[in-house]
Amino acid sequence: MGSNVHMLGQKTSLVGRQPVRSLPTANPLPAAPTCIRAVACSASGKRRPVEYVSRQDIVGVLPEGKASGGPAPPPQHSRSGGVPPSVTSAGATRGPQTRGPPAEAVADPAEDDDEEVGEEVGEEGEEEGFGAARAPDWDPWTDPEVVEALKEQEIPILEELTSATHIIVNDGFLPEADARALRGVFDRRFADPRVTHPERFLWDYWHVPDQYTLVRTQAQVYFPEELYNRLEDALLSYGESQLGCRAISPIWMSYYVDGCVQELHCDNPHGPFAFVLSLTKDWEQREFSGGETMILQPGVLNYWRNYEPRKGLELQQLVTRVPAPFNRLTVFDPRFPHGVRQVHGTRDPRKGRLVLHGWFTEPAPFFQGPLEPADAEEALNGGLAPLWDALEGISGLVTGTLIVRVRISGRDGSVSGLEWLADTLVEVPNHDRAAAEALLEGRVLPRLRALVHNEVRDCLTAITFPTVPSGEDSVLTYPIIFE
Repeated sequence: MGSNVHMLGQKTSLVGRQPVRSLPTANPLPAAPTCIRAVACSASGKRRPVEYVSRQDIVGVLPEGKASGGPAPPPQHSRSGGVPPSVTSAGATRGPQTRGPPAEAVADPAEDDDEEVGEEVGEEGEEEGFGAARAPDWDPWTDPEVVEALKEQEIPILEELTSATHIIVNDGFLPEADARALRGVFDRRFADPRVTHPERFLWDYWHVPDQYTLVRTQAQVYFPEELYNRLEDALLSYGESQLGCRAISPIWMSYYVDGCVQELHCDNPHGPFAFVLSLTKDWEQREFSGGETMILQPGVLNYWRNYEPRKGLELQQLVTRVPAPFNRLTVFDPRFPHGVRQVHGTRDPRKGRLVLHGWFTEPAPFFQGPLEPADAEEALNGGLAPLWDALEGISGLVTGTLIVRVRISGRDGSVSGLEWLADTLVEVPNHDRAAAEALLEGRVLPRLRALVHNEVRDCLTAITFPTVPSGEDSVLTYPIIFE
């Protein structure tokens, strides 16, 4: 898919980034080209080209009145109450005129093909009515009447196979003993403000005017090694099993007291998923206000498509606020503008907002089980070749991360199950332009998220992998990055 779809997400490293351990149970695939191209495969393994429904097909199944936009609207009146004159393409005005058939369509009344000429003019008028009645971003697949008519005529409708999720909340993430041990280290070192020891001087007061104010340190140097390793293992295991990411960035720990804040910003270069693990005690009884993670809502990022002129908006309709109770892991899409609400109240670090945070990184395909990656590489690359051709047509129209897990039978090499681990795909504004161009060409652009889901499923489930002597199943986690 040109340079817009990648099998391995190549992300910019953080300043001062330290190597982190990948889970030893996962075997990475041998190095492969970072650009992947795509084709649609059916479950039988045959190539299935992407099909577009023509505009005429949609018009043909629309209920009466839909194609022309229904009853004619009342005439538009000027302030003086009269009907405004129409405007020519040259900008001059003229009075209302009745449009007649083109000169070449006027036939001799004596000829026998009058009805054919009339039908041609009627069809042309219906076509123009459809184009005039529908905005370029009109999606026929969400129009209930159109959907019903398409089903009656057995025209396939692609459905989304998973929902986009940009915020994931996991309460009770760590074993309770580990979460309390981490918090206990922090509390003991701040218990007596008059006692000085080296650990009290590990903190950086980070202040960037009008952007960041907080106090931070590196978790790896702050906590005892054994305790830190358990924290890191828990995050790595979660990233592997739920997000298809085999590494994490260095883990920061930050506390927020009166005046601390993070204004809205985006972290998309750092990794496909950001995380915040709260060690804040007694959130509901906290001695400060603010401190929630703020994430701009999708409707704000696509504001004019959802604009309602008679409806006002306030903070709760513009920003999602995620509280930070003790031992909650919040994972979110760092491409969305986000921040931390300013903290007002306590100046005691032990009573402020305390969190661990960073990014899940390095989405990469890898196997678990007896199937050797080198043995599976040829089947995987050959089976995925059709996918890249199929997705070529939507290059640049979607962005985000799609991570899939498939179970491979060790006895016959077939794919026996497919699971969607993560989906942050969104349609970019260029989709509106592409939809308009499709209408002009007599096509209707499919729902892009649904198209991607179906192509990925059909192609992956059609691959036959090598068998293994033990007959034991293997699991492949496969990420696709749309940039």
